[in-house]
Amino acid sequence: MRIAPDGKGSAAAGRPAGGRALAILAAAVLAGCGPSAQRPARLIGDNVVGALTPAALRDAYKTPAFTVRHAEGGRRAAVQDTDLAPDSTIDDANLVIFAEGSADAIDGFRWTARLLAESPFSFPGPSDRLVVVVLKWSAGFSPVAEHLNRGAQEEGAALLADMLEVHRRRHGPAGHVSLIGFSAGTRVIERAFAGAASGAEAWRPAAFARVDHVVFLGSSMGSEEALPLEAMRGRFINFVNPRDTHFGDRAAYVAPAGSMADPLKLLHQATIARRPRFGASVAGFRALALLTSACQFDAIEALEQSGVEEAARCAFKMVNVQVPQVLVPFNLFGTPLLDDDLDDYLNLAPNHYILVGRGPGGQTGVPTFRQYRAAAEEFVREIVAEAALRGRVTRFDIKAVPHGASPIGLPLPIPWAILTLPEKEPAEGQPAEPQPEKPAPDKPPAGAVQ
Repeated sequence: MRIAPDGKGSAAAGRPAGGRALAILAAAVLAGCGPSAQRPARLIGDNVVGALTPAALRDAYKTPAFTVRHAEGGRRAAVQDTDLAPDSTIDDANLVIFAEGSADAIDGFRWTARLLAESPFSFPGPSDRLVVVVLKWSAGFSPVAEHLNRGAQEEGAALLADMLEVHRRRHGPAGHVSLIGFSAGTRVIERAFAGAASGAEAWRPAAFARVDHVVFLGSSMGSEEALPLEAMRGRFINFVNPRDTHFGDRAAYVAPAGSMADPLKLLHQATIARRPRFGASVAGFRALALLTSACQFDAIEALEQSGVEEAARCAFKMVNVQVPQVLVPFNLFGTPLLDDDLDDYLNLAPNHYILVGRGPGGQTGVPTFRQYRAAAEEFVREIVAEAALRGRVTRFDIKAVPHGASPIGLPLPIPWAILTLPEKEPAEGQPAEPQPEKPAPDKPPAGAVQ
């Protein structure tokens, strides 16, 4: 059984065209930058212990959506929470929390979570079950405004602490939980760990000590910032994409850690030129090593199992990892977008959203996404998932190399989408190409354990 994604894109998940850029920046100044009211600490008691139905899981983790891995006949498929029987029970011992990007859409999360659930990788242990929940922290619909919305990010950090405490109460040391932060969601994770590092009981430091691994995609943190992630028991991996010159690349300058955003910095030359600091998504964290091959992870793991374990973990507990060089989107005219800087509002930051397996602006149903969809999905399914579940990367290549629409390597005179023909049915016995449209799913039987 395979539950396919619905393929719906969302304008809220993307970035506006150039004519609306100033309007969005104005929205950030006027509406998106102030702190929200501080909520009281959540009381987590025995009500979170016991079997979880889909509705009970949403309530326990305060999440609007989740995806589970369904294994049958040696095949792994993703099942969305909306496709589960209401009385089914869910095993959340193996959990991944996905901290959304600014103003991201639930449809976008479901697409990325599907790829993680379909992955061949699992946490250590006999069970290959997996649940992926979304940490929905954005308070508005403007990606730029939410990048600067420090209040919403602090609220999201507190919610992440609650999520981790719920999982600790339910499963203790036997459970596994990893975090994936996308775009401004990386700032939410950073603020949560900073709170836990303070030792304040409200931040639930014991829960952070149970985190297996943390993965950053399209990080909105600055390359020179310090990472307060020492409490986790596994490894931190920051994926570096030199082409990911999205707005979040400047976010660390406009909205530095631990302080409110200064929207006027959007007009500074330093912001336009990405100085004095590049984002960690583009340049990596300068204090961390950059790993570029699987043998480097092999050597690190060998050292960790030897008599120099403490030294190895000190040096390589947190690392940068280069994304495959072929992971390059193509635009409407069939040409590769090697660097989408300065026209971010026009092309909807495809080099940013490709890191979570999606098309421009987080959309998945647009024609241009077909040119590199297979590569984008392979990156998440085969590389990001391993980083989150195993704390390492074995593959540094992508088999499904993206291809532009132009057979001669030159830009097309008209948008490629106009030339797109209806897709043919696959030949008998051949697997169908993945489609954005969602077929009517077969729901798991009532009472099935996922």
